[in-house]
This record gives sequence, C-alpha cells and structure tokens, in this order.
Amino acid sequence: MRHVRELSRLLEVQAANTAMLRKASNVARALGLHRETAEHHLGARERLFLLCTLPAWCGEGAQRLVRAPKVHLLDSGFTAFLAKLSAEDWLGQRDRMGRLLESFAVQQIIAQGAWTDPDLQFWHYRDKDQVEVALVLTHGQKTWGIEVKAAATLDPRDGQGLRRLAAACGEDFQSGQLLYNGSEVLPLRGERILAVPISSFGDR
Repeated sequence: MRHVRELSRLLEVQAANTAMLRKASNVARALGLHRETAEHHLGARERLFLLCTLPAWCGEGAQRLVRAPKVHLLDSGFTAFLAKLSAEDWLGQRDRMGRLLESFAVQQIIAQGAWTDPDLQFWHYRDKDQVEVALVLTHGQKTWGIEVKAAATLDPRDGQGLRRLAAACGEDFQSGQLLYNGSEVLPLRGERILAVPISSFGDR
C-alpha cells in the first residue's frame, strides 16, 4: 500500500510540474523520500510510458545552456485530472495550462516523429536567461525547433528561443515553428521561423 500511495503522490507532483526541469531532489522533498528512491520511481514511471524525459540540447555553438532534462507526463487528460485543471481554468491558470498544452504538443510530435523517422532525436533548449524552446528535433546535424504558446496573440519577443537556437546551429538550422492559439500562419522575426495555429500543427 505504501508504494501505491507513493506512486499516486508522485504522479500528482509531476502533473503539477509537467513541462518543467527534472529535479529528483524536489520530488524527493515533496514526497518525503530519499533522492535515490525518487530517481528510481521516476525511472520506473518512464519505463511504463507514464512520463518522458527530454534531454537538454547542447550544441557546440550555444553558450550558457541549462543541462538539466525536462519531464512531461504523456497523457494530457490524465495530467489535467491529477493537477485539478479544467477548461474553465484556461484564462485564470494560464501558466499551468500553458505547460499542459506544451506537454500535449510534445507528446503528439514525438509520437508522430518516432514512427515517421526512427533516427529523429528529441531534446529541449533552455539557457541561463530562461529562454526556451519546448522541443528540438535533430536528424544528424539538421535541427528544427518548436515553441508552444497558449495565448492567441503574438508580441515581438515571441520566437526568441528559436532565434537563439538558429544562431547556435547556423546553417544546420532548418526551420522553427511557434505553435500558438491563433488562427493564422504568420512570419516571425528571424529567417525560417513561423507562428502556426496549434489547431493545425498535426496536419502539417
């Protein structure tokens, strides 16, 4: 029964922290466990396909990168249930809903990419300024980036992570997309970077 309670509590903690950096020490503290035990539980849940760990992208041209991996729960409906989020929270809990949306998008893209091309690799990008790219895809040296934004409007700062990723990759950067809650495909500042409605990204 103790292990069942630990599993339930672990999933609740991870649901509240989906799309955030993996820090076993924080999980251990929240559950009152040793760090090694928390690592064991996290690894076991990953093997059961309840969550996935995205390693940090560490390209040669990038500076001041955060090296910690990021964790996503893979079932967004289950995650919303555990985190006690509903459709009514879309406006009032925008940060938490944004992370839920990011986990959903990441899971969908990885699932599609894995059967489309088994040689694709998946990462996340985050630097010391907390500028992020939710998902980085690589095939050899070729690199693509995807950001996720819950809002329906854009501002000049959008795509900053994609621009930094592009600068670090140079000619290896193929394209970047910002998935957002709008209705139009729009160019963003930076070559080969577009804002794309998240409602249509599965069709592209």
